[in-house]
Amino acid sequence: MQRKGLDYMDFILEILDPLRLDRKYWYIIFLVSLFSFIYFISRSFIRWIIHRKALLLLSYIIISLFVLSTYFAISLLNGGINISFFQSFPLIMQSLAAFGLLLIFKAMIRSWLK
Repeated sequence: MQRKGLDYMDFILEILDPLRLDRKYWYIIFLVSLFSFIYFISRSFIRWIIHRKALLLLSYIIISLFVLSTYFAISLLNGGINISFFQSFPLIMQSLAAFGLLLIFKAMIRSWLK
């Protein structure tokens, strides 16, 4: 029993040794740190949007993230990022920009009518 506990402790110490970490684990540590940083920044930004009662902006951000993540998922399922991805990506971005302008004009007309 004692030997099994030492093997587990050796395994933990081996993982925590920075010189022996595999490159994959460094990427995981970097990405988790990056996601945490983005989470704290976006959480503050979303709180500010809600405080300002700019739900139109928040809905635009959520819809844009949904469209982009769906586009990337479909691109990866169709064989990865290839030449058709780079040809259609500007169209997706221009469509999102036009949708944003449409929402801005709608908000401007609504504010003028009040």
